[in-house]
Amino acid sequence: MLMEELPPEAALDGPPPDLDHLLQRTLGTVREERHRAVRRRGRITALSSTLVVAGVLAGGVWLGQGMGVGGTAEAVLQGTSPEGAQMAVQVTDTEGGLRLVATVDGMQDGEACWLVVHTKDGRTFTAGSWRAHEGEVTLAGSAMVRAGDVAGVSVVDHDRRPLVTAR
Repeated sequence: MLMEELPPEAALDGPPPDLDHLLQRTLGTVREERHRAVRRRGRITALSSTLVVAGVLAGGVWLGQGMGVGGTAEAVLQGTSPEGAQMAVQVTDTEGGLRLVATVDGMQDGEACWLVVHTKDGRTFTAGSWRAHEGEVTLAGSAMVRAGDVAGVSVVDHDRRPLVTAR
């Protein structure tokens, strides 16, 4: 309120004595309201960003399950050789082919071994290799063949002789 707007009678005693205090209180209220609005806007931004990130992660997991990242276990194949070697293979069908997890025990220490997938039509795919050591070994491998086409999985030596076969 400006002095020109006041009627002359109001200014007889001069401006109110607490005019400066009133101005400071009003400015303090305006600053506090602005600070609250900025803080509220920051919280809303943080919350919406968190929700967007959570949605993107959930969508990635959901999409990844259908793209060969996951898969369904089709079968567990087992076999024992006459020499006492044992093998169990979990065969998982994925969109990109076949995933294998083989547990092999009883191989001769130091033997070079290959994990080979045999198909029903006679093709073979090497899914992994390792050097055998004493005790059980678990290894993962993959091959570009469907689980329904698998006739068996073998561990073969350097000369491609089967050491143990799981069917």
